[in-house]
Amino acid sequence: MNKKREIAKMIYNELKNGNIDSTLSLISKTLEGERTDKLRFTRTPLLNSIGDVLGKLLLKESYKFENLMELWKNGGRDEKLIVISAIGRISKTDYNGSKRFILNILNDINDWEICDQIALRIIVNLAIQNQKDIFSLMEEWKQSDNKWLRRLAVATIPPYIRAKKHESKICLNFLDNLMKEQDKDVKKAIGWALREITKKDPESVFKFLWKWTKTSNKNTNWIIKEGMKKLPQDKQKELMVLIGG
Repeated sequence: MNKKREIAKMIYNELKNGNIDSTLSLISKTLEGERTDKLRFTRTPLLNSIGDVLGKLLLKESYKFENLMELWKNGGRDEKLIVISAIGRISKTDYNGSKRFILNILNDINDWEICDQIALRIIVNLAIQNQKDIFSLMEEWKQSDNKWLRRLAVATIPPYIRAKKHESKICLNFLDNLMKEQDKDVKKAIGWALREITKKDPESVFKFLWKWTKTSNKNTNWIIKEGMKKLPQDKQKELMVLIGG
């Protein structure tokens, strides 16, 4: 058995017994050797792999959401990333339970890594299953005073357009009233989303950005510069002229 499966199996056995303290201790001990002087944190891909295997093991367990929630509440970065990947796996077959879990942890999101991993591993799965329902939630999030909820909504667009390559119009419409965003973390996510949509539909992204060049807003211009980077060079030059770059 490889290391990630071995660790996931040990975590699964502890969670099955409902012993959160022992689970936390186990994770800390087993992952300690994965950190070096140069690597301050456990590598995200390893945590994602452990979480994915754990999710598979928990699929049919009735206690899965309750015990994963306890692990989330009591754990740090490593535990949260493991939980995110476990729920990501579960979300592919348990829409309602996974949605409820996410709604209960929204206020706990306070950094870009946790935010983006939730978007990439959970929200996108839910959106693929029920676009109307999840995009309705994302509409609420993007109007929130909490910048991490706004970023969560936007960070779902890149993986969504990868899976639904013909839905660029839906994604661009979603981003439309975010183009004056002031927060840097959210602006970065908007630029990221625009670059991903460009890979599927460059002409629509160019037209979208061209429209926004008329705004003369410094935040909008910053987003345009970031969002246009996957467009052909001639299209980028045209946009730069229009925003005075």
